[in-house]
Amino acid sequence: MEQDITRYVFDIIENIKNNGNKAVIGYVKQFDGITFKNINDAKVSVKKFALAAKNVDAEFKRAVISSYKNILNFHKKEYQNIKKSWFISDKYKKVGQIYNPINSVGVYVPGGKFSYPSSVLMNVIPAAVAGVKRIVLFTPPKKMTDEVLFAASLCNIKEVYSIGGPVAVATLAYGTEIIKPVDMIVGPGNAYVNEAKRLVYGKVGIDSLAGPSEVAIIADSKANTDYIYYDLMAQAEHDKMAKAYLFCPSKTIINKLKNRIEKQYLQQIIFFNVNLQQAIKKVNEIAPEHLEILTEKAEDIVKNIKNAGAIFVGYNTPTALGDYWAGPSHVLPTNSSAKYSSGLSVMTFLKRSSYIEVKKLDKEIQKNIAYFAAKEGLENHKKSVEIRGY
Repeated sequence: MEQDITRYVFDIIENIKNNGNKAVIGYVKQFDGITFKNINDAKVSVKKFALAAKNVDAEFKRAVISSYKNILNFHKKEYQNIKKSWFISDKYKKVGQIYNPINSVGVYVPGGKFSYPSSVLMNVIPAAVAGVKRIVLFTPPKKMTDEVLFAASLCNIKEVYSIGGPVAVATLAYGTEIIKPVDMIVGPGNAYVNEAKRLVYGKVGIDSLAGPSEVAIIADSKANTDYIYYDLMAQAEHDKMAKAYLFCPSKTIINKLKNRIEKQYLQQIIFFNVNLQQAIKKVNEIAPEHLEILTEKAEDIVKNIKNAGAIFVGYNTPTALGDYWAGPSHVLPTNSSAKYSSGLSVMTFLKRSSYIEVKKLDKEIQKNIAYFAAKEGLENHKKSVEIRGY
């Protein structure tokens, strides 16, 4: 099956590379049943943005604006705490690092079961705060809802296209006669989107290859069973591939939950009857995307957690707060990749250059470098150092 997906997606990418606008228009008609006369029809108009702002209800506006402010304030503070450059000097040299934003980023907002305006906020805001000049948004035509467009306009995104799936990824990576390519693609998607991101990586940067969403919950015997139930079910309702893990020393709580959860969801939820120390060890092995700690003195457990995408601390902090409102981007490492990677943030959109300046060299240092180059058989490397009269 994986080989079939790879071949299928590869052919789409090659067609778009070779045939540009024509290929994209053909795929949108094939997959979405929508006929574009030209590629500009895929671009959301100013009029459509204005209509979206009128159509969304007041309650949604209040909710999304509240989330926008929190996410923006968090990432602004993150940016302020990043040193944009640093240097060290001695009598021979000055060296350091300089950070610059990526020039252009494509944000993919997935379709699937629902429409996801939260994905707009969580991907776009860190990129904008980092200073990315061009941010372009792609989402499947049938998921181009008023809510998604309102979130985009709130983030000041003007370039939005009704193109989805691997077609969107290929278009972002290689461009067409009209749509300019980007330098990086971020945002989750299904297996086809993931495979497209994997195949275009190298031509462009990507955030990650996201797997199914997952949560681990460490709960003590005093945790509210209702809290645990809804937090587990919130994870399970993403899709059939989503996973949830519960670590709890109370057999009573575990049995209550097993009896309460519908059979169809029990396949997605794994229960561990363990003490808190065993739970910590197991969580660090799993390296979950989300970790909830529903215990007394939760901060003491946090100190021992080394691998988790985001940590939700205390009885009153469900994962859903992070999904929509708390501040940090909800785009997090999955499939145990929290062992070596981090969630999307301002840092995702900054690249660093090393700075090296030499004004003079001690003859002994010059000789050492030349000798090193000669040992590797690189004669012109050696000469490029020797020829300079420091």
